[in-house]
Amino acid sequence: MRQLVRVICCTAVVTALTACGSQGPANSPSNSPSQPSVFPLTITRVGGIAGFNDVLVVTSDGLVSVTQKGKAQRQCQLTPEAAKRLTTAASEVPWPHLTPGNTTAAFPDDLITMALSPSGGPVRVEDPLVGAAGPIFNELVNDLIGGRSASGMCAPV
Repeated sequence: MRQLVRVICCTAVVTALTACGSQGPANSPSNSPSQPSVFPLTITRVGGIAGFNDVLVVTSDGLVSVTQKGKAQRQCQLTPEAAKRLTTAASEVPWPHLTPGNTTAAFPDDLITMALSPSGGPVRVEDPLVGAAGPIFNELVNDLIGGRSASGMCAPV
């Protein structure tokens, strides 16, 4: 439980720090007053039998910061196709209408994957309101956790 609280607090700090430097052009659609930006998008995976503690922070330009338990933080750049898929999926989530999800494990080895946006969250990616974006968020986490050379969605920076 303390580890989960620590991950959520770290995620909030990373999101706040990333938000300071990830503003796009003033006339970009993601910064329009009528539609809040979904970036930086933070995806966390904690728990499970393996004791995962992974945090991905994706900026609007496709730069991804990857933090894993016991490893040095690294960055990569989403491929154009992956960036388009993720941006489309994240923009289709009804962030302002989401009720922050239950972020506590249902049992000791529960694996929890959550998404957090400046527009809403955190929410478990399997929440029905997340819809088709959930599998895309999971695909990104699984792809990037394999390491730099194994990723097909993100090139090292």
